[in-house]
Amino acid sequence: MKFRTYIEEQYQSATDEFTGSAAFKALESDNARRCEYDRFIVNVIRTHLRSPQLLAFLFSVAPPEACDNLRRNMLEELGVDEKSGASHPSLLHQLADGASLSPLMLDLEHEAAEDLRQLVTDPLLFPSLREVGLAALIEIEAFEYMLSRVASRIARTLITYRKLSPEAVRWFSHHSEVDLQHAQQGLAILEDYIDYYEISSDSARALAEITLRQNPFIKRYFGAKAPANVAGRIE
Repeated sequence: MKFRTYIEEQYQSATDEFTGSAAFKALESDNARRCEYDRFIVNVIRTHLRSPQLLAFLFSVAPPEACDNLRRNMLEELGVDEKSGASHPSLLHQLADGASLSPLMLDLEHEAAEDLRQLVTDPLLFPSLREVGLAALIEIEAFEYMLSRVASRIARTLITYRKLSPEAVRWFSHHSEVDLQHAQQGLAILEDYIDYYEISSDSARALAEITLRQNPFIKRYFGAKAPANVAGRIE
């Protein structure tokens, strides 16, 4: 089995596990309290606030064949291209404003920066930057794959049950519109990366298993524990 087929199956399995989780079903069926919707929103914001920096890292280690696609993705994240019209971090601020969570943004900015700092300072699990880059690429592309299929459902859920405006959920709506193409590009980028750095199929699969062992969507969106100064204001 080609790695592209294998990783797409892993992404779909993780996506199905995420949408089938009790926490996601509670949000989508209006069986969650307002604080649980807010905790979900807070975790989404914290997860993605530093996405431009992570994409910049991937661009720095990308093989030549992948540079154009990653450059376009990074410009879109920063709101430079015509499609997005606004940077993705600004759309996350817009989400917080629409959910009356903007007073938490300074704390969430700090937490997102600390998450990135910890990622950089923690001991490496892999022997070289080649594997670190592939692990980062696998996880980032996992979110693009999932969002391309689920973001519109999340947007509808937040509009219907959390009473947010369509403008407030533009971050989700935007990802549902553009990430089908991004997800396909991401699968191609993974193949280019593996070929360029001469990573064996067995090694790539083993690294993917480590990276996706704990469902990244459940972990980031439902498993992240809010710091006390944030949790106390959404309970």
